[in-house]
Amino acid sequence: MSRGARTAVLLYLAALAGVVLSPVGDLLHRLTVRLYVLGHDDLGLPPSIVPEHYGFALNIVLFVPLGLLARLALGWSWCRCVLAGAVLSGGVEIVQLLPLLGRVAAWDDVLANTLGAALGAALGAAVVRWRGGRRRAG
Repeated sequence: MSRGARTAVLLYLAALAGVVLSPVGDLLHRLTVRLYVLGHDDLGLPPSIVPEHYGFALNIVLFVPLGLLARLALGWSWCRCVLAGAVLSGGVEIVQLLPLLGRVAAWDDVLANTLGAALGAALGAAVVRWRGGRRRAG
């Protein structure tokens, strides 16, 4: 793995740990509510889209870089990236059960995070294919 790739992986993991293992649950809740208000007031999204949907989407986005970096920087297969996302997410939710973090563990977060890792790995696979085609064409 190149030095840049290693740095990217370490920076992402440090940022991820900061987000999911720190007692910032209230800040994340406020962010979700602000996005909800923005979506309804400014974008005109239907009222059937509730704050929990925004939280689910944010959990997906949070793990896309994991799948992407695991695929591109580590060369892992799509399945291995998805499994890593599921295991890491499950571990995070177990740690979030600790009362001192002031967080709420939820299994739908594991689903969303795993989906994010899967999407990131799929994007990474597309980049790998695209790079390979460009190398052959060039």
